[in-house]
Amino acid sequence: MSLLCADKPLHEPGEVRVQQLFLVKPAKKGGAFNMDAEALQAFLAKPHDAIISTNRVGKGSQLSPVWFVWDGESFLFSTQRASVKYANIVRDPNISVIVNDPVTHTYVVAYGHAEIVGLERYPELGNAIVEKYIPADQRQQFSAANQAIERASRVVIVLKPAKVVGRAWTAL
Repeated sequence: MSLLCADKPLHEPGEVRVQQLFLVKPAKKGGAFNMDAEALQAFLAKPHDAIISTNRVGKGSQLSPVWFVWDGESFLFSTQRASVKYANIVRDPNISVIVNDPVTHTYVVAYGHAEIVGLERYPELGNAIVEKYIPADQRQQFSAANQAIERASRVVIVLKPAKVVGRAWTAL
């Protein structure tokens, strides 16, 4: 069984092309299967944390949990210019991300070149992240607490993946 890949040029017998980017094998009775485009979109819309991997100078990866929004083709998250994550991406824009649900053992992994842009390019990103991750009855309190973070020091990281892998499980 092959993984759901954006860069896989050929498909094997029994696979079905769902969209240009995704190859999907029909699910068996149970076990692991590759996500189709609809399952991938639904999974990434849920409030799962993402772990971003950036490359440190002469060392291993630097891993950072982030809240994100998937816009249908890119992962979007913000960070401060003073962060190690920002410095690593400026130096080497190759990053990886995993979004994992430890309860269902479902995950999406993506790889590619990150782009750093100003908040003005995605003015509603902060609100979208708050709506995704914070319960409605706590949003006002959360927003008030986070007003202390200077917007001027934040940037948006955009990862339009070169490759996406998604795996899910069904009952046996």
